[in-house]
Amino acid sequence: MPLKIIRPDHVEFMGEGFVLLTAPHAASSEADLHTGQIVEDAALVSRSCAVIGKISRNYADLNRLRAAQTEFRKSIDTLLADNGIRVVLDVRGKKDSGVDVGTGLGETASEESTSLVKEWLSRDFTVKVNEGNRGIEPGSLITTYAKKSNDSSFAIEALQIGFGHEERAYKRDRVIQAIAELVALANRKLGFARTEEPEQK
Repeated sequence: MPLKIIRPDHVEFMGEGFVLLTAPHAASSEADLHTGQIVEDAALVSRSCAVIGKISRNYADLNRLRAAQTEFRKSIDTLLADNGIRVVLDVRGKKDSGVDVGTGLGETASEESTSLVKEWLSRDFTVKVNEGNRGIEPGSLITTYAKKSNDSSFAIEALQIGFGHEERAYKRDRVIQAIAELVALANRKLGFARTEEPEQK
C-alpha cells in the first residue's frame, strides 16, 4: 500500500514501480471533478506513485510554467529522481464525453506507448489521440517531464489523459481500473516485477 503524505498544496503517494500518476487540477471546477479521487484510488489499486493537486486552478494552475516552483512540482521532481520513474500519466477531466490522449503531437511519448494507451482504453471508452493538440502548452506537465536520451529514445514518456464528465461521474470504477491496468502494463513492459499482484477493486 503506498504511503500517503499530505502537503499544503497537494497529496503525495509514495508507491512502487516506474509509473507516476498526476492530477494537478483535482480541486478545480466541474471540468476536473473527481480526478483527484480517481487518481488516488488508481494509485492505491496499482500501488504506484501519485501526486494530486489540492489548489484550485483559479488560484494557481499547477499545470503551467509559473507553477514550476510549487511544492507540487518539487514532489514530482523528487519522485522522478528517486524512484526511476519512466512514465507519467497526467489525468485530467473534460466536459464532453469520451477520452482524449495528448502527447504534444508525439513529442512527449513514443508511438508504441501512445498506441498501447489508446488500444487499452478503447476497450471501454471512445478514445481520440492528440485531438486539438492536447498537452502541448509550454510548461505543461507532459512537456516539462518528457525527456529523451542522446539516441532520441524516450527516457521518460508523459501522456495526458482527459476523461469526460460522463466517464468520471458514471463510469468511475471502470476509469480507476483502466488506469491501474495501464500502470501494470507499463511496469511489466519496463521490467518492474512485483512479488504479488495488485488488489482488485
